[in-house]
Amino acid sequence: MQFYVRNKFFTLGGSSYVEDDQKNRLFKVKGKFFSFTHKKKIYDMDGNLCYVVRDKFWRLFKTSTFIFDAEGNKIATLSNHDWDFKNKFVLTGGTDDITISGNLFQFPNIKLQVVKNDKPIGYIIKEFNMFKDTFRVEVEDSEDAAFMVALVISIDNIYDSRRRN
Repeated sequence: MQFYVRNKFFTLGGSSYVEDDQKNRLFKVKGKFFSFTHKKKIYDMDGNLCYVVRDKFWRLFKTSTFIFDAEGNKIATLSNHDWDFKNKFVLTGGTDDITISGNLFQFPNIKLQVVKNDKPIGYIIKEFNMFKDTFRVEVEDSEDAAFMVALVISIDNIYDSRRRN
């Protein structure tokens, strides 16, 4: 399964849709106009909350985002140290062992592999676009699609935070 997470060129709060190759909407990402933690909620197209992603409020030498499930339980923390010259993401928490590998700041495209419990579940490819962030996501099992969207939103929040600071 392949789909795209595209940030709109201009949006108040960071809301957008996740679409497949035929422009069918799969998920809705809803942000707030004013949020210190850049909180975004991911809904399926039936309006059911899947995940919530938000940045850590206080930041000291590393940028972190939290991923919460629909019930509000923190299931993972994604971090990237500002001084880490390997430019790697570290995902902690949750019941599964999930790793993210790849060259994070390769120009023009970034390709990350996501492995869950020693099994590849998909790829996140940040495609170069002058006007908006575009991520192409390839996932093996559609059951992992919503989590991959949450992971992309987390990665994008970290990229945006590093650009702001």
